[in-house]
Amino acid sequence: FDTLFSPFSIGSLKPANRLVMPPMATNYASPEGFVTERQIDYYVERARGGAGYLTVEHTGILPQGKASPKMLLISSDEHASHIKRLVEAVHAAGGKIVIQINHAGRQTFSAVTGSPIIGPSPIPALPTMETPHELSAVEIAALVKAYTAAAERVKQTGADGVEIHMAHGYLLCSFLSSFSNKRKDPYGGDLAGRTLFPLEVLKSVRACVGADFPIICRLS
Repeated sequence: FDTLFSPFSIGSLKPANRLVMPPMATNYASPEGFVTERQIDYYVERARGGAGYLTVEHTGILPQGKASPKMLLISSDEHASHIKRLVEAVHAAGGKIVIQINHAGRQTFSAVTGSPIIGPSPIPALPTMETPHELSAVEIAALVKAYTAAAERVKQTGADGVEIHMAHGYLLCSFLSSFSNKRKDPYGGDLAGRTLFPLEVLKSVRACVGADFPIICRLS
């Protein structure tokens, strides 16, 4: 506990202590993925609690990657403009705020996304037992751009950092895992192949947001 309440730095992010609120889905967004007053109030109340920084729940890079019907989205400039209100409210309450970006991949339902679920390989996914569409290299490249655009919007909101979700079986995690990734092309096989897509996302995001803007990766 000697350093728990001492300040530290992650690039330009300088929390007053080492307590971090992790991302936890509230499902408080609107059905269109816009931030709501209830959601803003929720995070402002947590900012008043004094954590070093708050991590906003997983926020979708594309509507096709929604994990739930009321998942927050940052898939457009309009969505980002609403999230900016959340960022400003947390800052006004004295808090720091990092926004997690995500694509649910095979860990969702086509009934939620309105599109076929996607993944590295056509292996049925629990709990739905839907078989994901196996992404092509061209589709992977487009998703790298979608993650990058989402991270750029995060920075434009005035948030203090971006967290890239690479855990819990979601899209990037499903590429990392030999359980769900059975590909024979450069995006599968050994660890170097399975990490290729997540690393492409990370490198592209870093090139976009600059050297000092904090990027945090959640792994499992």
